[in-house]
Amino acid sequence: MTEYKVTRIGFLGTGAIGRGLAMAVDSGLIGPVKLESVFDQYTHTAQSLSDQLTYKPNVCNSFQDFIDDDSTSLIVEAASQKAAIEYSPQVLSSGKDMMIMSSGALLDTRCFQEISRIQAQNGSRVFVPSGAIGGIDAIRASKAELSEVILTTRKPTGSLRDTEAPTSDHYSTLQSETVVFEGNAIDAVRRFPANTNVAATVSLAGLGPEKTLVRVIADPQATRNTHEIYANGSSGVMRFTMENVPDPNNPMTSYMAILSAIETLRVAIGGAIRIGT
Repeated sequence: MTEYKVTRIGFLGTGAIGRGLAMAVDSGLIGPVKLESVFDQYTHTAQSLSDQLTYKPNVCNSFQDFIDDDSTSLIVEAASQKAAIEYSPQVLSSGKDMMIMSSGALLDTRCFQEISRIQAQNGSRVFVPSGAIGGIDAIRASKAELSEVILTTRKPTGSLRDTEAPTSDHYSTLQSETVVFEGNAIDAVRRFPANTNVAATVSLAGLGPEKTLVRVIADPQATRNTHEIYANGSSGVMRFTMENVPDPNNPMTSYMAILSAIETLRVAIGGAIRIGT
């Protein structure tokens, strides 16, 4: 009978994505992987998650305790762009691999350069799931041929968090769909850090954040998070549309983002044949 090596992982962040991924790990859905430790700035949230799991991970009270756990070889960031920027270099410097869910962090030039430097130095791997969208393989494969990439994101008004809005429910009074942002991916991620990891991922796969156009539409009638990608170039025209069901625990996150994380983790632990580029 074949015995598989168990990959022991840690979760940085235990919100909606972390919780969904932890349940998949705990159920055996992903394969030979165990959740060894978790760290969240809100310790009670991490403890609540641990209490729901069959295999109880260690709940760390500090990031230092978390990163000092020598039993883990891969860390999953499922917290925020701020957390990814702050902690990614330390995770990779420790020799661990990392999966980054908050891809918007990689539009921070200093963070991206530091991660790239550490990777080149010690060989740690970084995985960035496609998240709530499809078509990333095709965009990445044809990026040298592309001349235009436009992402249009449409979300329910209650799920948008704009850093330049006076209140968190600023868009709740809208009566009809409204374009609330149009610009490049860098500015989109700055304005909507909790809503635009898709913009970061598309831009990193294709033309880059400065040349990727992003539109954000607040729609009071919308019940799903919709992302439309239009890419044009010498290799042809591509159009992708995703109408994603919001995660029931966090309407700002699409359930597809959790499914994408599950599949990426399967690849990361080496327990699955990789299909696609």
